[in-house]
Amino acid sequence: MQKQILRIVVLFVIGVSGRLLPHPPNFTPLEAVSLFGGAWIRPFWLSLTIPLGIMAMSDALLGWHNLWPFTWGAMAIGTILGRFFLVTSQIFSLAGLALLQSTLFFLITNFGVWIGGSYGYTFKGLIACYIAAIPFYHYQALGALFYSILFWMAEYVVYRKLSPIIK
Repeated sequence: MQKQILRIVVLFVIGVSGRLLPHPPNFTPLEAVSLFGGAWIRPFWLSLTIPLGIMAMSDALLGWHNLWPFTWGAMAIGTILGRFFLVTSQIFSLAGLALLQSTLFFLITNFGVWIGGSYGYTFKGLIACYIAAIPFYHYQALGALFYSILFWMAEYVVYRKLSPIIK
């Protein structure tokens, strides 16, 4: 139980801080938080409240926006992916899942931008919207990879290497 509470607190603090502190565009720990929240936290509803709580708190501080159903939905999907597909003992599956989550976030949120009408309601407008967002995607993918690997390493060191020594 203490391990679960510690994980919740750490994920929440890292997630909110990562959104509020200065960072390159979209280079945040949110994808990793949703993936690892889904993998580590039981029951599922609790793991889902972590990224959604982070989004709610940081959006309240940063300012509400019309894309919140898309950004929050993409985080919820990350939690589902983490629950069913994250194998934390395999770094390559983690990297693939982090890239999948950042790609889904890119596709979902930019679809939301297109629905907002800025690019016109045509297929050409949808493609233009995605093309305009490409310069931000690499930050998204790098952030997901960086923080996912950082969380994986922390899990490995703290709970698999240090736990027997600390007890």
